[in-house]
Order: sequence, then C-alpha cells, then structure tokens
Amino acid sequence: MADEITITTGLRLLNGDLTVPSTNKTRKFNQTTQRGGNPGTVDVGTSEETISFGDCVPGFVELVNLDDTNFVQLGFSTGVYGIRLLANGGPALFYLETGATLYAKADTAEVRLRITGVNQ
Repeated sequence: MADEITITTGLRLLNGDLTVPSTNKTRKFNQTTQRGGNPGTVDVGTSEETISFGDCVPGFVELVNLDDTNFVQLGFSTGVYGIRLLANGGPALFYLETGATLYAKADTAEVRLRITGVNQ
C-alpha cells in the first residue's frame, strides 16, 4: 500500500491592503507500521504534564485546543514552551523526532487538548 497518510496545509491572510495568498499544499506519506491515533483527547492542567503516546511512537502529531477560553503552552524541554495554542486553536501539525518528549501546560484553568499521533 502507499500514500496512507495525507496532510493538507494552508495559510491565507486578507486584512485591508495586506494580502498573503493561500499556500495550500497536500503531501502524501507511506505508513510502514499500522499504528496511530493516541492519545486522543486529554485534560491538561496548569502544572506541566508530559504527553504520552503509549505504544505508538509518533511521527506526525496534530494538536487542537478544544477550550473556549484558555490557551495551552507546549514545548520539548521541561519549563521551556515555544508553542502556544490559543483558545479553540489549532490544528498545530508537526513531525515529532523519535525520542523527543512533548510537554504541555494550561494557562489559568484545565483545558481539553485533542492530540493525534500517527507513526510513519
């Protein structure tokens, strides 16, 4: 089989005289081991938490903040957050290096974060 994973991305900005055209792009990837979907929807509190992917060693990770009010911070080193998902923010999509640890911390109250990890 081939092309089991499909990713489509794009960004467009229209604000008065400022226009950034859409850069929609679709890429397809082969999946060598049939695993993925973990960990699903998790509750992230205001203390730093390690995100666990269980038996799935993810490659592609998609994150969506399901909270209506609070943002969530994400990073790859304890206490260092370089990603912020705004309320109702995402999806954030990236490829997680093997062995990397993902940390998350909610802003002022617990948030629900949908996390989908799919190995390649």
